[in-house]
Amino acid sequence: MLQRVPFSSTLALCGMLALSASAQDCTFNLGPDTTLCNGQLILLQAPAGALSWTWQNGSQAQFVSTEEPGTYICTAQFPFLGDELVVNGDFSQGATGFTSDLSPGTGGSFGLLSFESTYAVATNGNLAHNNFANCGDHTTGTGNMLVVNGSSTPGANIWCQTVAVQPNTFYAFSAWVATMVSEAPAVMRFSINGVDLGDPLLASTSTCQWDDFYAVWNSGTATSATICINNQNLASSGNDFALDDITFAALCSHTDSVEVVILPPAPQVSIGPDTALCPTASALLTATLVPEGWPLNDVEFVWDGGETGTTLPVTGPGVHEVSVQGRCLNSSATVLIEPDTCSSVLVMPNVFTPNGDGINDGFGPILIQGRPTNYSLEIRNRWGQLVFSSTRPDQRWDGRHDGGRLPSGTYFWVARYTLSNDDNATTVYDETGHVTLLDAR
Repeated sequence: MLQRVPFSSTLALCGMLALSASAQDCTFNLGPDTTLCNGQLILLQAPAGALSWTWQNGSQAQFVSTEEPGTYICTAQFPFLGDELVVNGDFSQGATGFTSDLSPGTGGSFGLLSFESTYAVATNGNLAHNNFANCGDHTTGTGNMLVVNGSSTPGANIWCQTVAVQPNTFYAFSAWVATMVSEAPAVMRFSINGVDLGDPLLASTSTCQWDDFYAVWNSGTATSATICINNQNLASSGNDFALDDITFAALCSHTDSVEVVILPPAPQVSIGPDTALCPTASALLTATLVPEGWPLNDVEFVWDGGETGTTLPVTGPGVHEVSVQGRCLNSSATVLIEPDTCSSVLVMPNVFTPNGDGINDGFGPILIQGRPTNYSLEIRNRWGQLVFSSTRPDQRWDGRHDGGRLPSGTYFWVARYTLSNDDNATTVYDETGHVTLLDAR
């Protein structure tokens, strides 16, 4: 598998990578798992300094913008983990460590490289051939480099070296080329195990300008790599160049993931429909989120008078507003409570003592004028929790809930029923109030 990284991109991401053979920490972190509001976007970025990367869907984009939930996984390769594998790639040890189809230069009227298809290690191109440019090596300008008088023989390898590799590992290869004579610049072909590494590199027409060839190679099942460089230009005039700083080293690979959770569309707060209140009666307004199921751990309910919580006791007509805010949530609602003449007669005690003495032990209607139908009674505590309900006017609340006695305090009731008059006209009543439970044990 070959992954070619353009030289310009490599510089932008990583600096002059081919100059360094030092190990580097290749770990990275895409960031913490993230919860987003519905419709929000998150921007994920491949790690800086990586040579190449692949997301879980095969994308090689540097940035991934998404509003979809899921696990996002990035695998990235980083430069030069471990030792340099090429021996004498900077030619500091002379013309050793490689094989070539060309011949070492033996000298002539123009210098050591007077004849084509020859090579020499020199510190300056002009020292190898007096018509070559006065060029120093790539690294320091004073070190060794391989200077070549190009060959007209097709497929002649200039430089080859075989190194041991680990299977299924990414490797970075780099080599630098400079033109010694501007006429007919070299066309450099690079290969590993007989397979080309990307496109050939055309050397510059300007002498002494060093150009880099860079590619990433995956070893697959291979345990050795034979790296070869040859020149596809077969011109006998010109076609003269130098090679330097040939490097080949393993890359490190690391994978990280981030979980993206998208919250459902935010609910709306509701206090219920507008209602009416009898004189001297009270009501308990309850705010709820619609639809249900929204997490309430970071939600705050605030009423227009500054009260907080999901319930608000009211004792007269008026308009009441509640606002709710939380993560991804911002909603408000109002309810109108109008005065009601309450022509029906419903008598409820305002205190009871469920102590078992047979006196005022239960709470329920004392009197309802007429014969009620569709009767229901609900009793809630100050937090809006339902503690008792009944559909029978004769049933009384004994101050218990789920088998346990409730503490003394004020509880709020809602009674709903229908009455018919002599003309068989029906009226629906919805009355509220409060009762004090006294624990008189």
